[in-house]
Amino acid sequence: MNRSNPRRAAADILTDWATSTRKVDEIRDRYLNRGEWEKRDRSLLTELVYGVVRNQTTLDTELAELVKPPLNKLKPGLLQILEVALYQLRHLDRVPDHAVVNEAVEHARFIAGNNGGGLVNAVLRSALRKPPAERPVDAFYAPGSPLHRWTNYWQQKWGEEKADTLIQFYKSIPPIGLRRNLLATKSDDKWHEILREEGVEFEVLPDWPGYVYARDVNPAELPSFQSGITTVQDLAPSLAIRALDPQPGERILDLCCAPGGKTALIWEMMGGKGELLALDKNMKRNHLTRETLERMGHTSVEVITEDLLTFESQPFDRVLLDVPCSGTGVAHRRADLLVRRSPLQVDQIAKIQRQLLVKASGMVKVGGVLVYSTCSLESSENEKRVQIFDKRAGEEMKRDQLPDSIPDILRKEVGMAATWPPRDRVDGAFIARWKRTK
Repeated sequence: MNRSNPRRAAADILTDWATSTRKVDEIRDRYLNRGEWEKRDRSLLTELVYGVVRNQTTLDTELAELVKPPLNKLKPGLLQILEVALYQLRHLDRVPDHAVVNEAVEHARFIAGNNGGGLVNAVLRSALRKPPAERPVDAFYAPGSPLHRWTNYWQQKWGEEKADTLIQFYKSIPPIGLRRNLLATKSDDKWHEILREEGVEFEVLPDWPGYVYARDVNPAELPSFQSGITTVQDLAPSLAIRALDPQPGERILDLCCAPGGKTALIWEMMGGKGELLALDKNMKRNHLTRETLERMGHTSVEVITEDLLTFESQPFDRVLLDVPCSGTGVAHRRADLLVRRSPLQVDQIAKIQRQLLVKASGMVKVGGVLVYSTCSLESSENEKRVQIFDKRAGEEMKRDQLPDSIPDILRKEVGMAATWPPRDRVDGAFIARWKRTK
């Protein structure tokens, strides 16, 4: 375990990722949560991991030309050392080339002896001799790259200019969203004072009260996080809760709730009064939901592990359905999402969303509200899904006007709103709101 050295840690993380089905961000967070990291090193580690994952196809294509044995025959860990080093040589300029090579060689010797060090040294020095014109382009624009599939998909949907705007936004490392516990602090100003005392440098976005963006911080180390005053959540998910507009004393159902960030905010907007039931079929993720709620002091929320499609209950005043989706609105936060997921899967996921939406609508009492939300940018999961449901629901469910708390710039057709990450500087999110009339 190389916790203090971001280059070595990046290679170790990528080795773990290559031999598992876990998300690379989860593996990275496990490393970052062990020991202390300088802010600069935390940032570099994330940049190296994200950069290699997203450009892996082009990096490995070049390495295959430079390494004599096939890449899959290399000793575990050597390929990842080469990927991290080559990414630095091709895409970063803050570290001198000779330092990148020396660091990689020392790491290779540590895991594979002198032979491993000699191989890495020879490969990287050969890479340095290549003319700049032969060096790979960004993976979003490199034919054959998993990311290039998404570039083509988005360009066909939106045109080159809009697609390229999103791609450029997604190539940067996003800040961390922090939210205050509305039941634990009296105001944003008081919360900001607490964060400053903890040494957190943050940015406030005017249209998103209760939130800040921060960089180079480990939230788990903050006393305010440990005590439940602060939690981690991007600004965009609050769009769904604003649309739901929960009120004290109501009976509310939060579906597909894990890992509990939205659940906590619903309870806080209820003033901690009423009945909130949070449901998810994933037991492991529901464990995270319970941990989040307990840390924030929201112990009165009932968390149930059950499949929505088989769940039965009396109807609720308000229901939030945050469906499983392609996640393209948060692809900048999950480095391997677009690598491991194909555009062809979007329509497959949309079919599941249809079933869940129909079931959720039956959980709403007459006069009650249903909110559907995704973290997707794809119309087949958003607007088209709403239009199809409208036809099925007929006169029983009618799209409802959104609360005034939702900014005009986010509003679309009646009852619908969405963020656009490059414009709004937040994650991608979509919501639709209905009221049951019969």
